Amino acid sequence: MEQLRQLITLISQSKGKIFVMVLSALAFVFMLFPFDDLSDLISSQVSKLSNNSVYLQFDKLKMSLFPQPGVRMDQVYIESLRTPALSAQELIITPSISGLIAQKPYGQVSAKGLLKGDIDIHVGKGTKTENGLERHRVEVSAKKVSLHDIRELANLPVLLKGQLNLQTTALADLSFQEQPDVELDLSISQFELPPSNVNTPMGPLTLPDLKLTTVELKGRLSAGRFIVETGTIGKPGDDLYGSIKGDIALTINNRGGTFAPQVGAYNFEVDLRTKKSFQDRAALFLTFIDSYKTPTSEGGQYKFKLTATNPMMPPSIGAAR
Repeated sequence: MEQLRQLITLISQSKGKIFVMVLSALAFVFMLFPFDDLSDLISSQVSKLSNNSVYLQFDKLKMSLFPQPGVRMDQVYIESLRTPALSAQELIITPSISGLIAQKPYGQVSAKGLLKGDIDIHVGKGTKTENGLERHRVEVSAKKVSLHDIRELANLPVLLKGQLNLQTTALADLSFQEQPDVELDLSISQFELPPSNVNTPMGPLTLPDLKLTTVELKGRLSAGRFIVETGTIGKPGDDLYGSIKGDIALTINNRGGTFAPQVGAYNFEVDLRTKKSFQDRAALFLTFIDSYKTPTSEGGQYKFKLTATNPMMPPSIGAAR
């Protein structure tokens, strides 16, 4: 009994040393652990959990404990059955400790070199809806993302070039039982649209080549409607320069785990100024709005309104107020 009491006393007096020893041992094992060898295991688990629909590969895996737990993967390659292949120079996943405790998807994901740009996503706790539904606060920041790569990812019918910058904050129920509230600030620099043909509700349409210094859009999504607060196309001196404002119905539906945006009725007012050189290249395209043209010293000004109850139907074109 006396020996047990002495042992307890010794442990109590040396608890600081024991704590440092255990911590040092854990840190030593953590630094020496061959995390890179887990690449094949993680890839196989991702494939298994996704029913072989997602393939993940990376060169190096690093883990950190301080200042907060995190995982870093280098030269990441992701291939999916539903989307084109994606790659990133570096992917860092930093889960929130409070989120881990509460079993919530809180934390931050940073990707360098994704779509040739840098993308940061932060998920945290948000306010509840009026019906008491829990929402998450999702903040997305994108810098110098390639518009060409976005076009290939989204399989858009027209060729696009330029660099996109984005800042957006959303309060969303991730199951989308209710529509999210989103604030969006977007800009595109050195925008280019090569000549192309696209199918529209009015039939095939030839788009002329167009180069713009910048395209800027600021708006918000609320109650299933996206409101364009300010929209600027080009700058003075470009072949095309103007503004757009209005709103469009936009809802996000959960279809068995697949989230699909649905676009509805829209109402936009457009004010464009064009140079004579662009008018010559886009003569056929501008025919639809030629009656709303006012000649200017450089070319012309077009002020008109676009409205439709369905994006698949030809819009009604009228004079802007």
